[in-house]
Amino acid sequence: MNEQKTSSYRWVILLMTFLPCFWMSVCQFQATPYAADLMQRLSLAEQQYATIATAPMLVGVFISFLSGTLGDKFGVKKTVAVALVITTIGAVARAFAPSYGMLLLVTILMGVAGTVLNSNNAKLMSTWFSPEQLGLAIGIVVAAGNGGTILAMMIGKGLSPDVSKAFLYGGIMFAVLTVLWILFVKERKVELPEGAEMPKVDLGDVLKSRYTWVAAAGAALFMGVNLSVSALMSPGLVAKGVADGSASLTIVIFSVIALASSILMPGIIAKQSNTKLFCAILAAASGITLYLSWRSSSAIVRDILIAVCAVCLGGLLPTIMSIPALLPEIGPVKMGAAGGLISTVMMAGAFVIPSYVITPIAGGINDTAFLLAAVCAVLLAVIFLILPNASARKR
Repeated sequence: MNEQKTSSYRWVILLMTFLPCFWMSVCQFQATPYAADLMQRLSLAEQQYATIATAPMLVGVFISFLSGTLGDKFGVKKTVAVALVITTIGAVARAFAPSYGMLLLVTILMGVAGTVLNSNNAKLMSTWFSPEQLGLAIGIVVAAGNGGTILAMMIGKGLSPDVSKAFLYGGIMFAVLTVLWILFVKERKVELPEGAEMPKVDLGDVLKSRYTWVAAAGAALFMGVNLSVSALMSPGLVAKGVADGSASLTIVIFSVIALASSILMPGIIAKQSNTKLFCAILAAASGITLYLSWRSSSAIVRDILIAVCAVCLGGLLPTIMSIPALLPEIGPVKMGAAGGLISTVMMAGAFVIPSYVITPIAGGINDTAFLLAAVCAVLLAVIFLILPNASARKR
C-alpha cells in the first residue's frame, strides 16, 4: 500500500469533505420547523413551500455532470472552493430573501456545494484511501445527509425563534467551512506507472461507459426506494390511522440506522469475495422488509422491519459510487465526470420515481405504492448482478 493511502492526513480530508455535506443537509431541513413562519411571512402556498424544501436537491439534476467534469479539469479543491463560496452567498442571502422567487433562487444556490462534493467525492477519496477503505470513506460522506437531517430535527427552532436569524447562523457556518476547506484540504495527484503520461479527460469515454450508466440507473433506483421511506411512509401511515409520533419514530429509526449502515456496511461489502451477489441479496431484502413494514399493523414489528431495511439499504449507494474507480475506461482521472453523471441520474430518480412513477401508478400512498418501491429494490438487485465485482480481495 503506498504512503499517501496510509497517511493520517486522509482523515482530515475526510472530515473537511463530510462537514459541508452534513451542514448542507442541516440547512436544507432547517426550514421544516419554520414552515408555518415562512408560509405566513411570504404568503407561500403549500406547493411553493415544498419547492423551497427540495430546492437544494434540484440543482443536482442540472450541474452534477458539469461539476464532476470541472473537478477532473481544474482539480477538486479549486472546484469545491468556488462551489462553497456560491453556497455561502446563497445561505446568507436566504436570511434576507423578501419574496418567494428570491427565496427559491438563493436556496437553489445553497445546494451547489453539496452537488459538487457529491460528484467529486469518489475521485478525491480514491487518491487518499486504499481500496479496502474507499467504501468506508465514501460511505461516511454519504452518511452526512442522514446525519444532517437528524440534527436539524433535533435542533428544531433551537438556534432562534426567528427564522431569519436561524438562516443567517447557517450561512455564517458555511463561511467558516469555506475557509477551513481552503486552508486544510490537500489534493493528491493520480499516481501513474513510471514513464506513463497523464491521459486526457475525454467525456466521450464517460458517456460511452456502459457500466457507468448501469451504476447511474442503480443510484436512481436506490433513491426511489430510499425516498419511498423518508417521503412517503410517514404521511401514508398517518393516513392509515397511525399516530403522528409513531409514524415519525419509524422514519427516525430508518434515518439513524441507515446513517450507521452507510458508514459500516461498505467495508463489510468490500470484504466479500462476490459483492455482486451479496449486494443483490441486500437490495432484494430491503424491498421485502420495506413492504412488510408498511403492511404491519404492529408498531414494534413495523419498526424492527424498517430497521432491517435500513441496514440492508445503507451500504449500497457508497458501493455504487465507487464503481467508476474499477472501470478501465474511467479510472481515477475521469472519476469526477463519471461521478457527476451518476449523480445527475440519481437526483433525477429522486425527483421522478417517488412523485411521478410510484405515486401516480399506485393512485396515492397505499399498498401498491410500497409494492412498487419493493419492485424498485428488486430491479436494483438485478443492477448489482450486472455491475462488476467491487471486492477489495479481487483488486
